[in-house]
Amino acid sequence: MRRVLLLLPLLLGGCSCQPESARAPDDRPPPVDVSAAASLPQDTSAADALRAAPAALSAVAPGAENETTTVRNYINVLLRPDRAASDAFWRGGSAGSRPDDYVLRGIPDLRTLRVDTEVPIARDTAVPSRLREVPVRVRAVTAENTFYYDGWYRLQPRADGSGWEITGASIQPVLR
Repeated sequence: MRRVLLLLPLLLGGCSCQPESARAPDDRPPPVDVSAAASLPQDTSAADALRAAPAALSAVAPGAENETTTVRNYINVLLRPDRAASDAFWRGGSAGSRPDDYVLRGIPDLRTLRVDTEVPIARDTAVPSRLREVPVRVRAVTAENTFYYDGWYRLQPRADGSGWEITGASIQPVLR
């Protein structure tokens, strides 16, 4: 009974949970009337500049495949026995005598490859970024085993700006 009497003054007057109307107004701006904004004259040059901004901030030509798509396409081409097709994704059209991702290229009796990519990371301070790193997780299935790899591919724009090319990779086996 004493506990109820001690809590009674707090409930009647000193409670910090006041109704919404008793709270101080917040600093949010008033809502915008969309119908009034629609009647204002449109500045077409500003709208055109906003539409062109993403293209201007891209290191490759508009419509070119992005970094993650380039990596995915490269991984899919690794399933083919023709190494010229996979080498075409590398800078200069060649992965070199010992490519950075040789562990994937050297899997015997490879049946399927699955790649999960993450958001590309800018590895330089240029705007737009000209050196990107795409983190990957790869699952390789052979006739006898399944192998897992984690790593990344580094890409840069092709010299003509038509898309991305691979400049390096780091692929490491993962135990699961």
